[in-house]
Amino acid sequence: MTLSGGSNRMKFIRIILIISMLFILDLFHCKAFGQRDHIIDSLIFKVEVSKDDSTRIAALTEIAKYYSSTNLSLSFQYADKALEIAEHSKNKQLHAQALMSIGTISFFQGLLDISFQHYSKALAINKETGNNNGIANALTNLGGILLQLLKFEEAKRYFHEALPLFLELAEKRGDTIPPFQVISIYNNLGIAHENLNDFNTAIDYYHRGISLASRIPQQQKNLAMLHNNLGSIHMKMGEFDEAHKNMDAALMIRKEINDKAGEASSYRMLGILYKSQKNYEKALDNFYNGYNMAAAVGSTSILSSLNEQLFEVFNQLNQPDSALKYHILLKHFSDELKGEETLLEFSRMEITSQFQERENLRIIEQRKQKMRYLFIAILLLLVVVILGLLYVLSQSRLRRLSLLNNNIQLASEKAALEKTALTKELEIKNKELTTNVIYQIRKNELINNIADKLMTNRHNFKKENQSLIKDIILELESSKEDSIWMEFETRFHNVHNEFYAKLNKINPDLTPNERRLCAFLRLNMSTKEISSITGQSLRSIDVARTRLRQKLNLTNAEIGLIEYLSCL
Repeated sequence: MTLSGGSNRMKFIRIILIISMLFILDLFHCKAFGQRDHIIDSLIFKVEVSKDDSTRIAALTEIAKYYSSTNLSLSFQYADKALEIAEHSKNKQLHAQALMSIGTISFFQGLLDISFQHYSKALAINKETGNNNGIANALTNLGGILLQLLKFEEAKRYFHEALPLFLELAEKRGDTIPPFQVISIYNNLGIAHENLNDFNTAIDYYHRGISLASRIPQQQKNLAMLHNNLGSIHMKMGEFDEAHKNMDAALMIRKEINDKAGEASSYRMLGILYKSQKNYEKALDNFYNGYNMAAAVGSTSILSSLNEQLFEVFNQLNQPDSALKYHILLKHFSDELKGEETLLEFSRMEITSQFQERENLRIIEQRKQKMRYLFIAILLLLVVVILGLLYVLSQSRLRRLSLLNNNIQLASEKAALEKTALTKELEIKNKELTTNVIYQIRKNELINNIADKLMTNRHNFKKENQSLIKDIILELESSKEDSIWMEFETRFHNVHNEFYAKLNKINPDLTPNERRLCAFLRLNMSTKEISSITGQSLRSIDVARTRLRQKLNLTNAEIGLIEYLSCL
């Protein structure tokens, strides 16, 4: 559709976009005032008594929608409360829904920056959770905002990304007709291509939208809008018959559904079409019809545009009085629109300021939360490090203790082996010592026996041999080991070097024979063996042992003499 003037063009693009976003419009249905109060009270009660986050968020969102057209500040308070609950719930789907709600309220109030921020956050969450329906809706809404900002190329990318998602969802559900959101996307793509002067592509998308809207009974309003847009682009291309055909179709649909504001818009477009053909009579008829409809519904924006068109027609017809009349009316409605826009802008500024303040508080709280988490993480890390160090130190200590224990055990085993070796060596030396004493004693006894026998029987030998026998006896006597006991004590002292010293401490009055008896007993020799060595009788040795016990103060002791002496 063709609009006169850049400002009017922007206003009508916005009107088209608001109408075209069908799935958003569905959220804002009208209610009677008394009924609305009753519903709001019911929703507030539900918020207060319900413990389910999903129910509370849904109720708060509905309240925010009801207040969006009457008390924008209050609407945002309820929407923000829903978002706060959603964030604390840790439910990503609820979080995305709450963000979409604020985005929608912001969009219809012209707060495009706020709307874009919330839709973008919702899109990111839906992508994270793999919610294709949420992704498609967020993409479509973001594309609509970009159309408002005249960023047509960027808007196209969002719509093209959303379109296959909606079609895929319909296919998965087994729907024979794509969802109504596809109609909105086709219309918006048509608007984007039309503004990029790609008229053929725009016409193709408008036709797709008309084909789909014709199959859905509830989409007559959008079908009329698509016909109107298609008629507008044909008018731009100079194809007036096609323009008339589509504009008339739009008007008929709007009459059928009793859409008075839509009828006013259709009459305005038909008037512009006739004006472009210089058919001023029919142009005026359509402008007047549109004027009456717009006045009936109180549409200031359409009245302002129609006054502008009437002023231009009468100015071209050189009728200054009529032109002046509509110029005055145009200024009146323009001032009224500017006043409304100024109030709305103040409201937007106030809401933006409040929103920014809440966002700053939310960011500060998030930073505090992050700092708390960071502090906890660092604390946990330190605890883990300390526990790790303690574990390493304890393991190291255990290894050292184990190594020390092993060393002690090895040292003990070594000492035991050394003790065993020394014991065996001592036993060997004791045996050698005993054997040597016995050998010397036997040797002397043998020599004595031989000498005695030779002396006893020497008279039986020849006289010439008497001197020889005497010499032999002398030699045998000379070969006797007279110092045998001295040698024994020397050898015994070498083996048991402290024995005599300890014995002397106990009783220094022991006789040499008693000391010798102690040595024999230390070698664990029996009475019989001692008798064999010393030539004493067993009785004499027993008496000597009894006397020795008395001298060593062992008379009343339970310990044996040999055991006692072995400990010295």
